[in-house]
Amino acid sequence: MSTAIGSVRRVGTEETFGIPELLDAWRGLSRSVWASQDLELVRSSGMSYHGQRLMDGLLELGEGRLAKMDEVGLDFAILSLCSPGVQLFDPETASDMAELANDRLAEQVRAHPDRFGGLAVFAPHSKRGVGEIERAMTDLGLNGLIVNSHTDGHYFDEPQFWDHLEAAEALGAPIYIHPRTLPDAIGGPFSVYHLSRAAWGYAVETATHAFRLIVSGVLDRFPKLQIVLGHMGEGIPFWLYRIDYWNGKHQGNTAPKLEMKASEYFKRNFTITISGVYQRSSLDLSLTELGDERIMFATDYPYQPMSEAVNFMDAQTHLSRETLERIMFRNAERVFKLDRGD
Repeated sequence: MSTAIGSVRRVGTEETFGIPELLDAWRGLSRSVWASQDLELVRSSGMSYHGQRLMDGLLELGEGRLAKMDEVGLDFAILSLCSPGVQLFDPETASDMAELANDRLAEQVRAHPDRFGGLAVFAPHSKRGVGEIERAMTDLGLNGLIVNSHTDGHYFDEPQFWDHLEAAEALGAPIYIHPRTLPDAIGGPFSVYHLSRAAWGYAVETATHAFRLIVSGVLDRFPKLQIVLGHMGEGIPFWLYRIDYWNGKHQGNTAPKLEMKASEYFKRNFTITISGVYQRSSLDLSLTELGDERIMFATDYPYQPMSEAVNFMDAQTHLSRETLERIMFRNAERVFKLDRGD
């Protein structure tokens, strides 16, 4: 496939799908009086994104998704279940839904192994979560995991989730932390002007999750754990100096003493994707801070058009061929252990 810098393979790493059972269950919740901002999107499910209803795009798999990919020259998509995934449900319902979604995802991957990979969803608040991680990575052969950030206001730095992190590290399974709206308890100021979602609230919430993992010392306990953040790292690359400066002052007092500087964990344990942030200055800053081995291509479809991401990267003619290849496919092949069969 041809780009402005020649033929470069395109691997999308944040490519979202849904299943009818999940969307129907969300609709059931949305008919309650629960004011969760996560359900705002469900209640507006007829909303049109770049000319199509969002829910239609989420359900678009198989030949329909492949046709969209072919239109823009996307060679391979790593599919993941849409946010907030299964984390709105009670532990048993969430676990059942995760198994169903992962089975459906694995069917797509088996049917189109040269076009699709997949990230497994699991229920962090269920005792069955660890077993589903193991099943997804070993029996189903998926490429990693996805979690839609907090679970009822709780985050992965808390010990109740460490068995999930231990399983992911042991299996070499990267965890993509995808955004969702802030917990209900602190979401009030974000409930106006559409602040709760992609324009602002998603980044605030997901960056907070990532920062908690870093400054809690969890990554000293699980040093090989790999985390993926979308949306150009949810703004964290911009803040690395300030994070180091102030966390350094708090370490050993109001924050745990760490083995390294906070920014060093970000550069060792995190990889970011460009999903939904098509701004050259942001990409260039991320390259300066992280290097070209910690950035991956993504389209954020169906929330944004695939063509935006493709056209943006095609325009980055200032990048070397080697850097472009790392961003577009080589890093994804390494992080998600993609077997190209060649």
